[in-house]
Amino acid sequence: MSALDVVIRPEAPGDEEAIDAVVRQAFLQQFGSDSEVGLVRNLRGRGELVPDLTLVAELGGRVVGFIAFSEVTLDGERAGGLGLAPVAVDPHYQGAGIGGALIRSGLERATSAGWHFVVLLGHDHYYPRFGFVPAAALGVRGDYGDGSSWMVRSLRDEPPAPGHVRYSTAFLD
Repeated sequence: MSALDVVIRPEAPGDEEAIDAVVRQAFLQQFGSDSEVGLVRNLRGRGELVPDLTLVAELGGRVVGFIAFSEVTLDGERAGGLGLAPVAVDPHYQGAGIGGALIRSGLERATSAGWHFVVLLGHDHYYPRFGFVPAAALGVRGDYGDGSSWMVRSLRDEPPAPGHVRYSTAFLD
């Protein structure tokens, strides 16, 4: 099995339980918490997920991975920015490139759709391979501090404008 065997597609009605299971398993294993399941449910319930960028990875017709993007604001204004959160892969399939395939597909789709930048809070040794850099160095601040795990990736030729990024309201619950 490799990432080449995986089908990446937008989330569809009926995927919710399978997505919950993948997110729960992935985050319980890595962080000992399944709070990300509630985050995804809140994002979906409030219509804050970007539908064309909320993707699942299927292997043999079974959902084994998930990635979500929601719009963020910059200094309180819409600026073409997205927050990537969460990305999850069933622990039985981690290390096979599925997470990377989801991230690459999401970023390609976001670029094609005209979005300007993506922010995330994640592993500073993993996300740079997808073009993410520490956000603080570019003057992009957020509610999660300015450590090396707070990152940004431009989807255009120029970096995002400096300012304070805010995630959608589901992240406040």
